[in-house]
Amino acid sequence: MIIASSFHSFLGNNQREQSFITMVWSQSAKRVKTGRRENMNQRTEPSASHFIVLSFNHQKLSLQDLRRFLLEESEIQPFLNHLRQYCWCDEALGLRTCNRIEFYVVVSAIHEGLAGLLNAIAERFQTTVEELLSVLSVQIDSDAVAHVTRLASGLESMVIGDGQILGQLKKAYQDSQNEGDLHPSVNVLFQKVFSIAKRVRNETGLGKGRVSISALAVEFAKEHFGSLHGVRAAVIGAGKMSGLAARYLRQAGVKELRIVNRTLDSALDLAKEVNGSVYGLDELDRAVAESDLVISGTAASEPIITPALFESPRLRDGKPRMLIDIALPSDVDPAVAELEGVTLVHLDDLRSCARRNEANRADELTRAEAIVEEELNKLGPWPLTFHLNKIAKHLGDFADRIYQEELDELFGEAPGLTAEQQEAIAARMKRMAERIVLAPRRNLRKGETLRACPDALKCLAEVFRESSGARSLPVVQIEPAPVKSE
Repeated sequence: MIIASSFHSFLGNNQREQSFITMVWSQSAKRVKTGRRENMNQRTEPSASHFIVLSFNHQKLSLQDLRRFLLEESEIQPFLNHLRQYCWCDEALGLRTCNRIEFYVVVSAIHEGLAGLLNAIAERFQTTVEELLSVLSVQIDSDAVAHVTRLASGLESMVIGDGQILGQLKKAYQDSQNEGDLHPSVNVLFQKVFSIAKRVRNETGLGKGRVSISALAVEFAKEHFGSLHGVRAAVIGAGKMSGLAARYLRQAGVKELRIVNRTLDSALDLAKEVNGSVYGLDELDRAVAESDLVISGTAASEPIITPALFESPRLRDGKPRMLIDIALPSDVDPAVAELEGVTLVHLDDLRSCARRNEANRADELTRAEAIVEEELNKLGPWPLTFHLNKIAKHLGDFADRIYQEELDELFGEAPGLTAEQQEAIAARMKRMAERIVLAPRRNLRKGETLRACPDALKCLAEVFRESSGARSLPVVQIEPAPVKSE
């Protein structure tokens, strides 16, 4: 992919990018640590915007360590509102899944914005910025766009091809829409990202079959038991992940299937679908005692299976049991692994299954990578695509203004024209104005060479500079190049 954003002309690798991020923070931290951005409630024209992704994920952290940086679903929007208000952010979206939490932000001032974000996130998770940078992935502009596109297409998931991530991204997008008008560039970007992800799913087999954490859990259990026929199983939770696990277990032929949930109505619906039995959370010890395999995937903020649970008379038998914890935060206290007869499997343990799953679909993965690469090349570097679309619109408005000015002047100089003659002249001049800008507007939107040019905006600004003598000009704004680190 051609990388041509203003930053990537000198950010050649991750180490240099990390150095740049550290430099930005150190230069700007003092002046933005507590400063409020002015006019925060006003949407700014996205003429100098930068797109940043800040991600805690399974690629840099074990899933156990990731727990430290999680936000509850109810905490995400208030934190995003805080970022918008205090951190030079024009827009902020948040995503939480079982193996990542990410923030997608648009800032008008890259130095102040990035420094403010790092300070706010470090403060929220009670750490230092220096420590934060060792575990937080930070991507800017083109790299950030590529990350979101790959993520939506299932290429960044722990289970390559996992289709749930696209729905989760759409929900994050919708939640931010519900908070108010989205920044125009974010709206354009995410619509394009969803379109690319749809193409990947339609044109490859990457998302076909069982490609989810729930499927991996059942596959792991199959490998452990040899076969699930005759196995007594329990699923804790009745949400999406637990529901998938229950369906896969039934299809795998388990002998018995128990659904344990705090809300019995949800458990009853799922149990009816998979021909299982229903247990309340107050019967958890009984459900575990009667099972050889337990898969737990609730949204609880604290472990629900602890060593204390195994002090129940029902669970003192020491019989072999496999507990697979697919929740984040974890449903199972790690100390349970020390108990007699218990085999505890965490999300991190499922990665070996995920790698085998990926190897089995190498051809589909290659096709998906090629589609994403092709689409990113068409899109061009952030924020050029959005600028070019806006400039194309301004160019049309520019032609309309000239047409109207000339028409008014002509009719003023020729008062004797009949209404019919005026109508004919206006129609001819309108067609002329439209034809003059038709090709340039089309090329602005479609031209791959222009979209790949790092100096495109500067060139367009030259074309429309005021000294050209035009009475009125399309709006073409460019941002000064960032200061390079020594």
